[in-house]
Amino acid sequence: MKNSKLFSIIAAGTLLLTASTAFAEGDVAKGKKVAKKCVACHTLKEGGKNRLGPNLFGILNKKSATNPTYKYSKAMANSGLTWDEHTFLEYITKPRKVVKGTKMSFPGIKKAAKRADLLAYFKTLRSGEDHDDIMGNVEAGKRVAKKTCTVCHSFDKGGKVVYGPNLFGIYGKKAASVEGYKYSDALKNSGLVWNDKNLAAFASNPEQFVKGTTARFPGLKSTKDAADILAYIKTLK
Repeated sequence: MKNSKLFSIIAAGTLLLTASTAFAEGDVAKGKKVAKKCVACHTLKEGGKNRLGPNLFGILNKKSATNPTYKYSKAMANSGLTWDEHTFLEYITKPRKVVKGTKMSFPGIKKAAKRADLLAYFKTLRSGEDHDDIMGNVEAGKRVAKKTCTVCHSFDKGGKVVYGPNLFGIYGKKAASVEGYKYSDALKNSGLVWNDKNLAAFASNPEQFVKGTTARFPGLKSTKDAADILAYIKTLK
């Protein structure tokens, strides 16, 4: 194979990968427009009424068929699904393929970019307390922590301070309480306690949640990753 042809193939693959990544991240504003397809049958505001379908506010990372005021199909009630990102995207691609027997008549969203945008928008449909309801996986959280956190933190009991403090046993404790680490004034004065809500919010976007923190981690874009790390941290005691 000639070098020029090989280069063309590699370049094309790179462009495809870049495009796929961009689609995977999604655009909230575009997703809000896509959601207009949903409001014919659903409400999206907190406390909204059910229509032909249930209210969808805050459904991400919750078990399916849990709205007590809506009568679900037997297929959905018995599906055992949790609306994590993968399941959400798969379902809105073709609902009746994922849950055979669902009474949802919506045919699905064909374009991957629009599905990613809708997911990005649905991530914003949650109250400040919704982190308490996220169900994480401990083993998955351990893998995410190893991949994203161990550059700056240790997790073992008595572990050393790296760039950031040791995180063993921090769950339920006040922020900036690990001895031997020099915290930012912002975190020392935050008054935070590391509960479910605060840990998940900090992991998602540290610099936005505690402005002035010295943590330079950009945050976890996936709510599932944040939930998994939270589940793992809660075992470190």
